[in-house]
Amino acid sequence: MLPDKIEKLFWVLLIGWFILRTCLLGCQYTGNTDPVFKQEVLKYFSESDIEAGRNYELNGFWFKAIYGTIYILALVLLLRFGFFSYLWQKVSNLASEGIFKRDLLFILFFLAFLHILSFPSSFYFGYFMEKAAGFSNIDLTDWFIRYFKVVSLNLIIQTAFIVVILTFIRWFPQKWPWIVPLVSAITVAGSIILMPYLITPLFYNEKPLEEGELRNKLFEIANKANLSVKEIYVIDESRYSKHTNAYFSGFGSFRRIVLYDNLINSHTPDEVALIFAHEAGHWKYNHIIWGISCGLFGAFAICFLLYWIIDYLATVKWFGITYISSASSVPFFMIAYLLLQLFFAPIESQISQFMETQADKTSIELTGLKEVFKNAQIRLARDNKSDLLPHPFRVFWLYSHPIAIQRIHFAE
Repeated sequence: MLPDKIEKLFWVLLIGWFILRTCLLGCQYTGNTDPVFKQEVLKYFSESDIEAGRNYELNGFWFKAIYGTIYILALVLLLRFGFFSYLWQKVSNLASEGIFKRDLLFILFFLAFLHILSFPSSFYFGYFMEKAAGFSNIDLTDWFIRYFKVVSLNLIIQTAFIVVILTFIRWFPQKWPWIVPLVSAITVAGSIILMPYLITPLFYNEKPLEEGELRNKLFEIANKANLSVKEIYVIDESRYSKHTNAYFSGFGSFRRIVLYDNLINSHTPDEVALIFAHEAGHWKYNHIIWGISCGLFGAFAICFLLYWIIDYLATVKWFGITYISSASSVPFFMIAYLLLQLFFAPIESQISQFMETQADKTSIELTGLKEVFKNAQIRLARDNKSDLLPHPFRVFWLYSHPIAIQRIHFAE
């Protein structure tokens, strides 16, 4: 395949991304205009609930629409006109002693550049809009401290991960499509196990749920589900925001369920029990294992496809691909990932929605609190200012959870 055809395919991909993103943004802006659907929502929510959710959903809409496009176009243009090749050459001169040092420095500089480029969006949505919506509990200084922690951790983890992947490709030039997905899966599994012990303490004070009626109730649910829960943990999300949530992490003997303190403080014991039972559902169905397995399957598909087309991609000089194990290829693959991620998003979203529905089913089965489940969904939607009238195409394509009205109907 000639280089000009490969280049044309890339521009088609970029145009397709722009069209798809524009459609999804248009769906976000209009929401669900079906009057029948709205009347169904009004059985459980008020007009003010709907308005609050729509306002929160559309806060910063034009900033997101314009800046997101500028971000991708900037990366493509910087790649096209040789900025990343220039950076690669400078780093190569600086780290002339060895391949490992050169790759490490280049990846670190490239990822740092991405964080700098995305900072306006992180600040606007992460601080300004959260403050305007009344969710944020921290001042500007504390936000910057937390942001610096997150960025520093991301730089360390992402750089190490990419260097490890490139190293294995270099070690196994013919067999890497089989090895890299396995290494990626093992790395993800290890990070999930280590996160509560290494990452969470950097941001939260985590402690066991205090003795009392609620703790006893939650352990009863765990026993009913035949889950060997050693402890239930609470983190102080209230130091950062007013958001309410709970999550499940780990697998095997390292599994744990964590509750936000906001959840305990603002919801009834029955509502907390239902949300806990929902997380127990993720545990029961081994959703983290299934998630890693799906990721492993996808990684195999990507690696074998890449193994087949890498020589064709390398014919386009401005892509910066010298050989597959070189860090100089990272900017192109990062841009391609950002573009393709949007096209394949519904696969992940539909799997996630299916898992969330399984967890909802378990929460009702374990507690029998159907009415409380409905009230909890209403409460969570109000507390988090959820969009109650989202466009169905956007829900299908991007949402990780069923929307509030679907979860209420599921309970009924």
